[in-house]
Amino acid sequence: MRADTAPRHRAAPLLAAVLVAGCGGAEPPAPVADVAGAPAPTVADSGELILPPGFVSQVVFEGTGESRELYIREDGDLFVSLTGIRDGAHVLGLRDEDGDHVVDRVTRFHHLVTPEEQRPPQVHIEYHDGYLYAVDVTQLVRMPLPAGALEPTGPTEVVVGDIPYQRSHRGRTLSIDTAGRVYVNIGAPSNACQEQSRTKGSPGIDPCPELEAHAGIWRWPGEVLNQRRADGERYATGIRNAIAQTWDPVYDALYVGQMGRDGLGALWPEYFDAEDNAELPAEEFFRVEAGADYGWPFCYYDHRQGKRVLAPEYGGDGEKVGRCAAYATPQVTFPGHWSPASVAFYHAGHFPDRYRGGAFVALKGSWNRAPLPQDGYLVAFVPFADGEPTGDWEVFADGFKGFETLYERGNARWRPQSVAVHPDGALYVLDNNEGRIWRITYAGQDTARAADAPELPATDLARTVAASRDRGAELYGQYCASCHQPAGGGVPGQFPPLSGSAWVTGDKGRLIRTVLHGMEGPIEIDGVRYDEVMPGHGFLADEDVAVLLTYIRNAFDNEAGPVHESEVELVRTGDPRQIPWSAPVLENRTGIPGTAP
Repeated sequence: MRADTAPRHRAAPLLAAVLVAGCGGAEPPAPVADVAGAPAPTVADSGELILPPGFVSQVVFEGTGESRELYIREDGDLFVSLTGIRDGAHVLGLRDEDGDHVVDRVTRFHHLVTPEEQRPPQVHIEYHDGYLYAVDVTQLVRMPLPAGALEPTGPTEVVVGDIPYQRSHRGRTLSIDTAGRVYVNIGAPSNACQEQSRTKGSPGIDPCPELEAHAGIWRWPGEVLNQRRADGERYATGIRNAIAQTWDPVYDALYVGQMGRDGLGALWPEYFDAEDNAELPAEEFFRVEAGADYGWPFCYYDHRQGKRVLAPEYGGDGEKVGRCAAYATPQVTFPGHWSPASVAFYHAGHFPDRYRGGAFVALKGSWNRAPLPQDGYLVAFVPFADGEPTGDWEVFADGFKGFETLYERGNARWRPQSVAVHPDGALYVLDNNEGRIWRITYAGQDTARAADAPELPATDLARTVAASRDRGAELYGQYCASCHQPAGGGVPGQFPPLSGSAWVTGDKGRLIRTVLHGMEGPIEIDGVRYDEVMPGHGFLADEDVAVLLTYIRNAFDNEAGPVHESEVELVRTGDPRQIPWSAPVLENRTGIPGTAP
């Protein structure tokens, strides 16, 4: 039972103009020690967030690395779940011992052993009736954690032990209702249930077999141990991946934020352009009704048209509704790919009245909007009354991404991953990148700073290029230098030079195709013919291709814009190789599929 009687974790997207809040503190506190004596991270002196007038922020914990979820117990102790294992644990217990709200004590517990073939667990947590529940990619467990205890007082108990592992959307999340029933999100193992996953023009499978055991919410009794997957009930279906979820005891209902599908422009360029690919489909926020079907993979919600439409894999063209008229609609929508990661309803009394009963949603931001800038790194607020929204969402906390214009997700300074309400009414926000935690309070209108928002670098392009140097140089040395030479000068008559070549600094789509698929036959550059075969490097991951090409486009006296991972994905999936590909074919094959020329 939470002190404010509402679930305190998870959030989603936002975007509106707001003023910066004042941030107190002059000197950062000294490092604190955890129970093992190792120093905890030094805490910064200010929050650096952009907030509505009257609100202030304070950094209370600098974090230890990538983190997933924050829970605040009714006694004020914080618990943070981690991605992967760190210092032998997947969960942190955090406590302020001197009343200044800054974490003074850190404990570490819940060590999971992950098979080598599996990716690191993404642990999510929830507290109920003296137990901390944790769900990872394969099991739901609980640990006795009575009030006052910062780590478990007894052995871990398995609640559900056979949740199948999946690489895509492997992260599970959970909520617990007032009766102790546990709701677990099991995301879809694919993007759109295609016959050939993420392949241009591949139709969807109908009926989709993935819906039998995935893409929905499952429910189990939380007090029964050693249950099997089959012992649970499918509470709702057709939900692609609801990382953001919470059971709100005041509204007596489960609410989720769904992460929508992607690849519309890459897989179906005849219907969707670059802007469509970036903006669609909407991220959906809704109350989950028992037995309801929310339409994945057959449909998606288009917030620009205000309707659920048929997916192209099932005969849609971006406008047809068809069977989608039968599926439930969202209560609130956010722009595409903003990634709602957490939601917390506010039933405390500290914030002004307009926030009572509303929802704070943590949006961790996009990764797949290229060539458009990435967006959505913020905490949104949605006004609610009686379980229904009373207005559109608005930006509550901003300034996380660190740039006015962000092109690469990896350059975002912070990504809001989880939100939680403290018993004293403060709102806490957890960062995904490093696990930093902010405490946001209301100090009153008179204390609001009327200053402009802090100046941010206009773009992250320089950082993107700089970040490619070490890894890009490594990849170049491994795969390219033997032919094009370490200094990029090439070999006369065999391999062309890379310095100043329009094939390198010009059209990115052509360059990506050349590296992915190779080239057969001669190529002429500046009147000089080169005859050796260029092998394809499609075995490289999209991220490595992007880093390699960004490096080449900015080495050897070249100066050209970076190549983004999502652009490589668009070419790989949207324009597969036609054999043989020669210089004349590639010369005419320019542009990124699904993007404006």
